[in-house]
Amino acid sequence: MVREGNDERRLTRSLGLRHVFVLSTGAMLSSGLFLLPGLAASAAGPSAVLAYAIAGLLAVPAMLSVAELSAAMPRAGGAYYFLQRAFGPAVGTVAGMATWLSLVLKDAFALVGMSAYLNLAFDVPAKPLAVVLIACFVIVNIMGSKASAALQMALVGFVLAVLSVFLVAGLSDVVAGDNEGTLEPFYTDGLGGLVAVVGLVFVSYGGLTKVASAAEEIENPSLNIPLGMSLSLLVSTVIYTLGMLVAVALVPADKLHDDLAPIHSAAEAALPTAGAVLVAIAALAAFSSATNAGILAAARYPLAMSRDHLVAARFQNLTRHSTPLWGILVTGAAMAVVVVAFDVSAIAKLASAFVLLTLGLVNAAVLVLRAARISSYAPEFRAPFYPYLQIFGITVDVYLIIELGALALAITGACIVVGILWYLGYGRTRSRHAGAIYHVFERWGELVDRGIDREISEAMKSHGLRSEDEYPGLIARAAVVSVNTGDDIYEAARRAAEVLGRRMEVEVETVTNRFVESGSLWIQPSEAHPTATPVAFFDADDDHLIIVRAEGGIRIPAQWGGRGEIVYALFFLAGCESAPGRALRLAGELAAYLHADEAAGVAEASHEAEVKEALLPDLSIGQYALLAELSTGALIDQPVSALAMDASLHLEAIRRDGRVIRVHDDLVLRADDQITLIGPLDGLPDLDGLAAAMTSGEPTGSI
Repeated sequence: MVREGNDERRLTRSLGLRHVFVLSTGAMLSSGLFLLPGLAASAAGPSAVLAYAIAGLLAVPAMLSVAELSAAMPRAGGAYYFLQRAFGPAVGTVAGMATWLSLVLKDAFALVGMSAYLNLAFDVPAKPLAVVLIACFVIVNIMGSKASAALQMALVGFVLAVLSVFLVAGLSDVVAGDNEGTLEPFYTDGLGGLVAVVGLVFVSYGGLTKVASAAEEIENPSLNIPLGMSLSLLVSTVIYTLGMLVAVALVPADKLHDDLAPIHSAAEAALPTAGAVLVAIAALAAFSSATNAGILAAARYPLAMSRDHLVAARFQNLTRHSTPLWGILVTGAAMAVVVVAFDVSAIAKLASAFVLLTLGLVNAAVLVLRAARISSYAPEFRAPFYPYLQIFGITVDVYLIIELGALALAITGACIVVGILWYLGYGRTRSRHAGAIYHVFERWGELVDRGIDREISEAMKSHGLRSEDEYPGLIARAAVVSVNTGDDIYEAARRAAEVLGRRMEVEVETVTNRFVESGSLWIQPSEAHPTATPVAFFDADDDHLIIVRAEGGIRIPAQWGGRGEIVYALFFLAGCESAPGRALRLAGELAAYLHADEAAGVAEASHEAEVKEALLPDLSIGQYALLAELSTGALIDQPVSALAMDASLHLEAIRRDGRVIRVHDDLVLRADDQITLIGPLDGLPDLDGLAAAMTSGEPTGSI
């Protein structure tokens, strides 16, 4: 499904934990294992075994930072989206191009390895074959991310099964001493050679950022992304390290250093012929999964940059399968160019340099976004040991880029220059906002962009609701007020603050100021009935919603995170400081309902219940007064625990003495209470039938 939202179309959320694991693992377990060991051993000898383990350990800070940023802003574009929101469009342009290029280079590297393994069985021209394979994977990705992920799961499952057999057999030979290779001397080029190879093999861990780029399509990203990435990094590091050990120990150095199929050579020494053939097939599957995952991830970067008006709008076009067509096509074309134009060693170094650059910037983004103290930056997963972990990661990444040599430095520098020039020539007049970094330096007052909070808030709404979020209850407990024609947003906020102040026992001025300071607001556009949802957080026990209707329209000024838009209703959501993610998910669900039809229902409703029903299109809401002189008087003095309500009805809230009370078993109904019921469409009782409906059904226990 493609959803319309603001000025963009939404990708479908269809990937779970297993998809995260295989997307990341499949992106990593390819050239880093099946192709790179020969190059690594030629530079550092047997100590290259340690290089893989060290590189995996040094990738942990960036992995945790990517997980935090993905939990806070699960949107297509991954690292680019994070960096653009943290540093602004200039750095975002550079980061988007650099990260996209790192994925293109890494997957071009995988295709070189794929060609080498195919040449074990077939005498075919390697580069034309690689171009044909790219075209096949482009078609798979156009067919949809779920279809792509299904292929990914099959490929990765097969690769892991074959590698398990290979490692058991190979390690048995290593322990038995039946080796043609050698581990001596361990450091053939000293510690300096080891450090240089750590930077070289970092390309093996480039799959970490691929998961983030597809975060908009992952279910429950706060849980699935950190867990899936952690499992993937652990499994990949173990396989890399043990696979390198087997290759160095079983394959003679003079053969290994020039071998573009080193794991196959090791398999020939450790397994029978059929086993070695299976390893070659597994290598082809691994290269296939890496290329497939690389196109899936890289294609989301042009999509994200187009949403920010940094590249052409056509990159936002999605196919009927909800995939970014132009991003996939351009990525495939760029991979074909790299395969044809560069040799394997240059591709490996350049890909590692761009991976390191991206991971260093991701660590820096966490530093900036936390320091900015933006209220809507509320990830449920947070990287530990802040800020020391991020500072350590940045330092290591910069050092390893330098160790990669002059070519890597020159090309990364050229990419930075091209990105800046592109921004100055194309993006500067089109980009919509600055970055969160200006919130860190509030003394640059005119540069502070309050709209960045709204951008992060909008990212949060793609999380989707959870069972405990109680969206219908939030609507049922909401209060509805109106302002006069000519009133401004400050009067609307004051009216909302008066009600919220009574509910939360907070001063009205404090409530108003909190909404102004928050800046967390997004607009739901509509030709006839545009609306806005401001969000702020309080030390409260519950989430509260106040709906303010403005028949004459209210302009949203820049101080509130707007750009002069006119809206006809404002939905002030006061969330709990202890659960900001829940409040933002609720606000996102609310925004999803406020397209033209529901917004019209809010504006045209004649009473409060109709307003609420417009926001709950599948349910009805009834509000009833308990008065002694009416039939509802039969419910007065009844404890909630004694009610036997119809199973289709839910007693949500009671308004008493100007306050809204959550329903619980020990609550006793009183005279003059106004109760709120939620039920099916056209299924609520009338006033005369209320008492019977609430006392004649099966006992429901806790409400």
